[in-house]
Amino acid sequence: MNGTPGPDESVLARLRQHRTVRLGDIAAIATVSKATASRALRDPGSVSAASLAKVRRALAVMGVEAEATTRREIPMIALARPSVPAGNVDPYARLFQILTDRIFAQRIAAVHVEAVPGRGDDLARSLVGADGTGESVGAALVLGGGAAGELAARLQELGLPQIRISNARHSDGISRIVLDAADGIATAVQHLVHLGHRRIGLAVLRDSAAAGRIAAFRKAMASILHIPATRDQAPIVEATGGTMAGVAAAEELLDVRCSAVIACAPSLSFGVLEAAARARLDVPRDLSLLTVGDMPDADVIAPPLSQVSYDWETVAESALHEVLTMMADPAEAVPVDYSITPDLVLRASAVPPQRR
Repeated sequence: MNGTPGPDESVLARLRQHRTVRLGDIAAIATVSKATASRALRDPGSVSAASLAKVRRALAVMGVEAEATTRREIPMIALARPSVPAGNVDPYARLFQILTDRIFAQRIAAVHVEAVPGRGDDLARSLVGADGTGESVGAALVLGGGAAGELAARLQELGLPQIRISNARHSDGISRIVLDAADGIATAVQHLVHLGHRRIGLAVLRDSAAAGRIAAFRKAMASILHIPATRDQAPIVEATGGTMAGVAAAEELLDVRCSAVIACAPSLSFGVLEAAARARLDVPRDLSLLTVGDMPDADVIAPPLSQVSYDWETVAESALHEVLTMMADPAEAVPVDYSITPDLVLRASAVPPQRR
């Protein structure tokens, strides 16, 4: 993945052909309503300073003067991710922002899409202009699974070039960059064992990636500790999303005397911290915690959380390069199948085990 070249000007020039910027384009990029975008263009004094700044930034990104917004050609890329239930943390938030900034920096419109269960067909049709609006994007970057996976499958059927970035691999013919947590989990186990932990538990979301993560955990525990890695010796709890589910998972692992927990989602990490506080246990003195995946503000949480995380800048650069190449010449596009291994970032939440 390192050293992947960015999009060159010849690619971008080809992408900017045959695209008319409309009011909806400006509103989408500025993240304001069409009505607000219209007022900002016709009567700047009628909208708030914040909204006006957003619209002007969108125009600058698109290379459009306010007087000529109706006939400017620019490509558009859909940037989609699943909706996040209240109380959950979006594990793709940082990648989403980095991709948005990189797309804008190339003077391409990033159309933000929230994938909602049961609406994949409608969303896909609107993105490719099959809903009668005439609006269409040139490609899509789809982050995550669940509803986002449903949207990606429909976009594949409609023939839209796309790259999926998710934590599971499927044989669906869609080009993808896989955030492979298996090596990350093995690294987490190895680090905790090096600290002296022998009773390590895994908290994992009950989703399509769960089976692979559980298998990786058991394999790592067996090979590093030389144990059978049964349910008793390698405790695992599958949980639904949300902090309270994380609390319940952590309580199960505490009940079986785990001295360290590997949490595979931000909500589960917060759940572990909450469960420890309820049990009057100190993290990391009484319980070590290591997060697998992106944990927003992990360095400012008390205690700062050690984590196995991805180089989002490299992921974003590679994904954007590949999708622009697809857009420039779809007939010659080579299917993408990358696997990204996360790195261990040590902070203060994992220490040698103490008696409790």
